[in-house]
Amino acid sequence: MKPCVLLTTEGTYPFHKGGVSTWCHVLTQRMPEVDFKLFALVANPYLPLRYELSSNVRQVVKVPLWGIEDPVEYSWRFPFSKAIESKTKATERTIEKRFIPLFDRFVQAILFGKSDMEALGRLLLSIHEYFLRYDYHKTMKSPLVWSAFGRWALADWQQQYDPKRLTIAELTEVMRLLYHFLISIHLPVPETDITHSSAAAFCGLPCVIAKLQRGTPYLLTEHGINIREQYLNLNRSIDSPFVCLFMYRVMAAVVKLNYHFADRVAPVCAYNSRWEKWWGVPDKKIKVIYNGADPDKFHPTPSVEKERPLVMNMGLIFPLKGQLDLIEAAAIVRDKIPNVEFRFYGKASDEEYFAECQQRVRDYKLEENINFAGFTNEPWRVYSEADVVAMASISEGFPYAAIEAMLSGATIVSTDVGGVSEALGDTGLLVQAHRPQELAQAILKLLELPKEKREQYGRRARDRALALFTEKRFLEEHLKTYGQLIERLRTDEETNEFAREKVTGIA
Repeated sequence: MKPCVLLTTEGTYPFHKGGVSTWCHVLTQRMPEVDFKLFALVANPYLPLRYELSSNVRQVVKVPLWGIEDPVEYSWRFPFSKAIESKTKATERTIEKRFIPLFDRFVQAILFGKSDMEALGRLLLSIHEYFLRYDYHKTMKSPLVWSAFGRWALADWQQQYDPKRLTIAELTEVMRLLYHFLISIHLPVPETDITHSSAAAFCGLPCVIAKLQRGTPYLLTEHGINIREQYLNLNRSIDSPFVCLFMYRVMAAVVKLNYHFADRVAPVCAYNSRWEKWWGVPDKKIKVIYNGADPDKFHPTPSVEKERPLVMNMGLIFPLKGQLDLIEAAAIVRDKIPNVEFRFYGKASDEEYFAECQQRVRDYKLEENINFAGFTNEPWRVYSEADVVAMASISEGFPYAAIEAMLSGATIVSTDVGGVSEALGDTGLLVQAHRPQELAQAILKLLELPKEKREQYGRRARDRALALFTEKRFLEEHLKTYGQLIERLRTDEETNEFAREKVTGIA
């Protein structure tokens, strides 16, 4: 029988395009030896599939965190009659006696950090088991829960940080966020041989629950450093210091839970492992598995004659990808090479940020030099067509765009973030993030080289990617890791069975 893996995602596969989704799709499509079940946390229940799933994907559980009034509206776990029963059973007395003690301990653990990860994991499991029996919405909206949260929040904030009272709006915002994020643990976790989370985030909590409930081995992959990216997002989107602080602590607790209960942490680059070690993950638990792309798909294609130099950027348009910095750099390059074209391929996943990018183009009068080209079905062609591929990310893991461009023989300039330097080695130019002037100078340096010298970078990049970052190597490493985790579980079970037999006198 084939092993079955529960692959958990958050805001990515199979409902959104992007690097993490590409990773998931390759993993499920190119590994027929393994069956998969998908457990996908999504923004709302109306998102369509963006990928054609392979036959070895046996189940897709879509868990909308937003876009619904009550999670029971969108639940696969039981018929409607059972949903009504769970609401009937969630009386104020039940909430007070069974849930409030758990919620009190949870809030204290977040606010004061009083629980170790083993205890916090067991507490999370108890909350999950409560929600399997009693209605989530009715419980979380109870005045008893509100009062319990307000009591501890006020005590912590006033005693440790600010003597001023918190506003009702701030308390409400935190409870609103908690309500939505904890939806991730209110459903039963499908049974599989292994769980595999694509991030040390809320999507990893079902894996923690499966580990505690059934001893299911847990593999955690980190593409970017989730906690760092969450901090950046919170700073940008939330004004209240209290709301920010509380959510920092929630995010930190979630990350620590994932690290503690994962049997193997598999960052996509060694850069990520430095953060993981700093957060207390032991060396023996970490195994880097680089992303890989298909060299039969991504390869140099014959270039076409162009009337103007072309700089290309590939990726979703949102703040962490740094397109604003690249626009600033484009203005500097344009002053030296007036007919240069900067072409941005990728969907705008943050409309506000995209509007800011468009406004910056107008401010610098770059309308003739910058082209937002949208999505392309032939990335290998546009990589080969570009004179320079430029990446301006502020935060990265081990981006597919980098290795796909390398296999395509592209000449690359990138910010030195995440695992990009591990990917490029000496086959491209690296600059510091948030330095448009440096980025522009690196682009100019390459554009001003004779074509033959510039293309030498691309040939070296392809050779490096063929040696280190192929899809075949990526799949072999994952299949081997799955096998090791299953074998370790089998060995542990046999050892425990032998110990039980010895104690009872059977052996």
